[in-house]
Amino acid sequence: MNAAMHPAVESASNQDPAIILAGRSWPVPRLAPRQNKIVVPVLLRLIPRILRARDEALAAQESDLGYLGRLVDEATYEQLATIAHTALTRARPDLTRAEFDDMSVETLELIGAVFVIARQAGLLRPAQPRNPGAGHE
Repeated sequence: MNAAMHPAVESASNQDPAIILAGRSWPVPRLAPRQNKIVVPVLLRLIPRILRARDEALAAQESDLGYLGRLVDEATYEQLATIAHTALTRARPDLTRAEFDDMSVETLELIGAVFVIARQAGLLRPAQPRNPGAGHE
């Protein structure tokens, strides 16, 4: 389950986070309403399903294939592809869906992209550095 639980995500201090699709790093800036009106409703449906499938696969000690079998059907795959393509269009408005659909994207790459897309859609807050002295007077 390592690939599904620890997706390949790149980030640099002064750059937008990136997702890896088709073996290539794609920056994903904060999404605009144009992308969010597509991405947010899909993410709100998908994330609970992804987490449930992960937990069930872990409890059953299944491999990535078992996890994918619990999660991915034709409709879910289409939703994953839609949010990934839509997120990429923020930085690459010229990327057509037809071009995206012809890329050699691994299913685990699509699932791994969900966290970054959710964060860039404003559904998750960026991790805050821990301050051990905070709250102690």
